[in-house]
Amino acid sequence: MPQKAKKFWEFRASKMKNSAELLLYGPISEESWWGDEVTPKQFADELKSLGDISELTVRINSGGGDVFAGQAIHSLLRSHQAKVTVYVDGLAASIASVIAMAGDTVVMPRNAMMMIHNPWTFGWGNANDFRRIADDLDKIRESIIAAYQDKSGIDRDKLIELLDAETWLTAEEALEHGLIDEIDERKTVTASMKGGMLVMNGLSFDITGFRNPPKIDATATSNAAGKEVNPQVELTVEILAKQYPDIYNAVKQEGYNDGVKAERERFKALQELEAPGCEEILNQARYETGETAEQVAIKIVNVLKSSGVNRLAAAIQDAAPVNQLDYQSAAQVKDDEKDRVISTMVRVANQKRGVK
Repeated sequence: MPQKAKKFWEFRASKMKNSAELLLYGPISEESWWGDEVTPKQFADELKSLGDISELTVRINSGGGDVFAGQAIHSLLRSHQAKVTVYVDGLAASIASVIAMAGDTVVMPRNAMMMIHNPWTFGWGNANDFRRIADDLDKIRESIIAAYQDKSGIDRDKLIELLDAETWLTAEEALEHGLIDEIDERKTVTASMKGGMLVMNGLSFDITGFRNPPKIDATATSNAAGKEVNPQVELTVEILAKQYPDIYNAVKQEGYNDGVKAERERFKALQELEAPGCEEILNQARYETGETAEQVAIKIVNVLKSSGVNRLAAAIQDAAPVNQLDYQSAAQVKDDEKDRVISTMVRVANQKRGVK
């Protein structure tokens, strides 16, 4: 009796309504799907059993595996009615990167990695057998190219160049080529090299079979204890608006309300300083310079000082209704009393404003 293939995936219910999660951690298919009709049917049945969901989150941390398993998963996810969001939780290499292309939105932390390369296999037989294998690999490569291009629109010649070079991509490079949609600035992953093993977020991947192993700076992603470290990210208005829209809109509205309130109070205070001959100063403060009442008051006092006793007497007359000034005719105001009268006028204006 044939041994039942071990599952390499896990569907999980989500706390959010009409949503679910698919976990793809480790090798894609520990046993080949070549000619196996049971394993892909089981995956498809489990996906179907999720029901009429609208959101499906796929989390990947995998070094790849069986190309036929990956292609089947890619097709099933691509044709699913739910919005598929893929998170690369460390590594999406080889056929795992093809599965990632099924995402309507693909997200990577800044120090996660993606690796793409031409399909390869082991074989035995005569020359005719190897020619047939080569033809099969070419057909498989075309299907892989189609998956990458459907997602990214990347130029075919450029994509082939990357595949031929067995390219390890950073999140920024993957974003530049259109293979992902977003870089998650809020999360980082631990990464290190131990012999021929690449360790990403606690999972080890044997990369001795690759010609161009990645260069990993472990100090950039983990501390001395090997724990995950979140880098200090400068929070800009753009990042706040994109990643935290609720907070951004709340702060924006609060700032708007505070600004309107402050501007109304400023206009009211300026109105209390109205005096003959000072209209231009007040209008400039209202609509051009944005000066406060305190700043404008100094200018008005200087204007009244320099404009002579007639202007000063008129200003005193305007303040008379508050019954706090005992003013004289303009001819009787002495120079040494000007400062006292001006100070009194300012005090009266402040009292009208409720400022002590």
